[in-house]
Amino acid sequence: MPNDNSRIVHIDALRGLAVLLMVMVHAAATWNPYSSTKTSALAYIVSGLGGLAAPLFITLLGWGLLKANLTLTQRFIRAGFLFACQFLVNVVSSHLFEPFTPGVLSLMALLILTEPVWMYPLRYNRLSVHAYFLSVFTAVLTLTFLAPGLQGVSSWDARVATSSMTEFAAHLVLTGTYPLHPWILFAAFGASISALPSREHRRPAVMFVALGLVYSGILFIYAWHNKLAWALPSGKALLTFFPANGPFLVASLTGVILLWMVVSTHLHFQWMAQTGRCSLTVYVMHFLPFSLLHGIDERYTWSLTESMLVTFCYTLLWAMIATQWYKRYPSKTLESLMRSLEANIKMRQQNTKDES
Repeated sequence: MPNDNSRIVHIDALRGLAVLLMVMVHAAATWNPYSSTKTSALAYIVSGLGGLAAPLFITLLGWGLLKANLTLTQRFIRAGFLFACQFLVNVVSSHLFEPFTPGVLSLMALLILTEPVWMYPLRYNRLSVHAYFLSVFTAVLTLTFLAPGLQGVSSWDARVATSSMTEFAAHLVLTGTYPLHPWILFAAFGASISALPSREHRRPAVMFVALGLVYSGILFIYAWHNKLAWALPSGKALLTFFPANGPFLVASLTGVILLWMVVSTHLHFQWMAQTGRCSLTVYVMHFLPFSLLHGIDERYTWSLTESMLVTFCYTLLWAMIATQWYKRYPSKTLESLMRSLEANIKMRQQNTKDES
């Protein structure tokens, strides 16, 4: 059984929150509560919180990578394992993805592989923490605002198509659903949090949140005054997720900071932490029912309220499943399987070294 005493509860709770937000937004997209022309406060909550799921996930990855200081062997094992999990998700969700479509798990794998490059200035004190993050933030936002065409077209079909290795590589780095640019921004932010003493987080965090809320508020007022879409997953809107444009990056980073501040200071829930300790397992497994039930809302012509109710119930169901599974079978998770692979390969390497 994993040693939970060495874990940080609020970090695991944030992982649990991130994966449950992922489940919620995927359920909402599958049993679409937005097909109705009616607006709903719950619909805005789902879209707003759901948009923070992936940014929070990647931020936590960056936080953990700085702490972990992985060996080359660990790096390749974890990246390979995540690529395999991404392939499994794609095969299970063939109604959404092609078999080799890069996604959030392949982004995490790529960040793990390239971490010695993008984290070098921070890990070896070439820059101060604030200077490091400001440099990454400026570079990513400048490229996003000045060269938006680098991220490809705002079309789901184009972003998941992988007809060649060239297209696969382009999606990994620039044009996919979760490409390295601009999502590396969140990993760099997580690493920066990890490098700073906790007492030094609050002032710059509060300043960024204040500026981010003002900026997002101005955009919202502008959109409302000019009858424009403020935020959409893709298409013509001031904030878009596919691709992740500049305004979205600022707004989501603001939201991630707010979630981090709230959870780290107030919400040390053990059940959410237990969900976070098997977050990879939950992420992969929650796609399974979608493959069988993705058209059920159309078959029974669910209303907006019914779709939203199913979305929340499905999310809560996975919270309960994850908590009970981790309590009873903590070693029967994808996370444990990955650690076992690392341990076995390390043992073989040591045996080979001893024999030589």
